[in-house]
Amino acid sequence: MSVWRFAIVLALLSPLAQASTVLGDGFRIDLPDGWTYQRDRMGVALIARPDWTVDAEGWGMDLLTVTREAINPQRTCLEGFSYRKLEQLAYHSERFAKLEYEELTLGGRPAGLFTVRYTEGPRELMGHVLILDAGSHMLTASAFSSPARFEAKRAVWRHALESLRAQ
Repeated sequence: MSVWRFAIVLALLSPLAQASTVLGDGFRIDLPDGWTYQRDRMGVALIARPDWTVDAEGWGMDLLTVTREAINPQRTCLEGFSYRKLEQLAYHSERFAKLEYEELTLGGRPAGLFTVRYTEGPRELMGHVLILDAGSHMLTASAFSSPARFEAKRAVWRHALESLRAQ
C-alpha cells in the first residue's frame, strides 16, 4: 500500500475526519461522529454528548454545549465577555483553575480558547471553553469531562470547538 493510500485510510478512520455539522441560531459546529444533540434546552442553544448505545461511559461524562448571547458592541469586547464567562463558571464550582489560553481566528472572527479544570460537587472536570466574537452576539462552546477522558479526547474536542462558525 502506498504512503498516500495509507494516509487516506487513516484519515477516514480518524475521529477527526468523521463529524456531523449542526446548524443552530446564528452558528454552525461539527460534532464528533456518533454524538447526539438537542437544541434550545434550558436556555442552551445546543447540548451534545456521545450516543449512549455506542459509548455509555462517555454519555455519562462528556458534554459539549453552545450558547448564544446578544451583546452591546459599545460595552462588550471579547476579553471582557471572556472574563465574565469564566467568572460565572468559577462561581458555580470549586478549585477553579484556568490552565491555558490561546487566541484564535475562526471564520475571520476573533476567538479565545481556554483550558480549565475545576470541581463541581463530587466530580472533577476538565475541558475547553471557546468564546467566539460573532459581531452582534457572542458564541460560547465548551466541552467537559473527567480529566482522564478529557486528555484522551482533547484533539477530537478541540477540532469540534474550532469548527464553530457564526452564521
